[in-house]
Amino acid sequence: MDLRSRRNLIQAGALVACLPSLCFSQNNSPDIGSNIPWSQVKLLNDEVLKSSQLKGQVLVTYFWASWCPFCAVQTPEIEKLSVKYQSKGLFVLGVSVDKDLSAAKAHFQKHRYSFPSTWLDPQLKSDLKKPPAVPVVTVYDKSGLMVQHEKGQMFDEDVQALSRWI
Repeated sequence: MDLRSRRNLIQAGALVACLPSLCFSQNNSPDIGSNIPWSQVKLLNDEVLKSSQLKGQVLVTYFWASWCPFCAVQTPEIEKLSVKYQSKGLFVLGVSVDKDLSAAKAHFQKHRYSFPSTWLDPQLKSDLKKPPAVPVVTVYDKSGLMVQHEKGQMFDEDVQALSRWI
């Protein structure tokens, strides 16, 4: 291999190595200290949830997808968090990024998750920034300000530690 080919190969390798960080560096995430970005959402069970109903509660938004293997591991931990702390002022809202609403509903019903979830439809996409990958967890404190934003799968103990914001 000549010097020019070797240099091109090294440059291509460096570019490939940087791609994941480029994807996650896109400004697709809200800023710490920002407010809850929606006023109301339609849940998978067709009920409407208004952000005003969450006053005085900690909100954990959990972006997930039915096809995501990392979500398959993390969602049961999110369920445990919700069940354990909902009576203490922690509200979990799932946000499905599935392309098909019926896939999101079927997956949620199949696994019998008890926390409410919505689907990232075109209207909600204008309020929420779709993450480039899932799972993603965002926490809003009792006053509605974002205090934590986690991209990627979290360890079980880190999911449970989200309760510290109560």
